[in-house]
Amino acid sequence: MLSIFRKKKVPRRAELLSNNIGFDVLPAKTLLSSALSEGVDWPHRCKVGSCGTCKCKIISGKIKPNIDFSYTLKKEELDAGFILACQSELISDIEVEIDLNQKKEKK
Repeated sequence: MLSIFRKKKVPRRAELLSNNIGFDVLPAKTLLSSALSEGVDWPHRCKVGSCGTCKCKIISGKIKPNIDFSYTLKKEELDAGFILACQSELISDIEVEIDLNQKKEKK
């Protein structure tokens, strides 16, 4: 009976502004994992929030961080709105800026 009062989880939309790329992010999936599954060549290395390679800047929208980003990002980056895509779930549609041309490092 109480299930009718729960909010239905729906996919959210992510837009990469500087690259004109958009894709859906499913509930409980991270921004990075959704981008990669959609074929976006997003720079990344560790996928656990320790390297900072997947960082991007939020222009609009809200996320749920899965870890404390201050472990990896500098205070100035946090103050400027940077997040780690590998540890971010969307709670609204989002617009971000990312440099897809930055060097990718793989393990």
